[in-house]
Amino acid sequence: MMQQLVTFLCQPARALLFALGLAVVMLSVPPVSAQDHDRARDAVSSGQAQPLDAILPKVRARYPGRLLDAKLTRNGGKYRYVIKILGKNGKVRRVTVDARSGRILK
Repeated sequence: MMQQLVTFLCQPARALLFALGLAVVMLSVPPVSAQDHDRARDAVSSGQAQPLDAILPKVRARYPGRLLDAKLTRNGGKYRYVIKILGKNGKVRRVTVDARSGRILK
């Protein structure tokens, strides 16, 4: 498999197309913004949201598995955590939690 990739990339036109395709994919993924971290820190320090490490034990107790992603979102003035967990069955579960109370919404 690796030798096939090397052979494929040895031709200059193919190597260029591969590099351009890789660049397009990398540029299409948005970077995590420092503003996101600042907004989350401000929400926690103002009491509008609990820290994520206070929320996760409840979520993990109900939905065991590996944490894939966690985001703090704001909708209608209320903060919510959207947490993605890879379950032991191999399926990804999306859990929404009220960030202030820690109550699992869905």
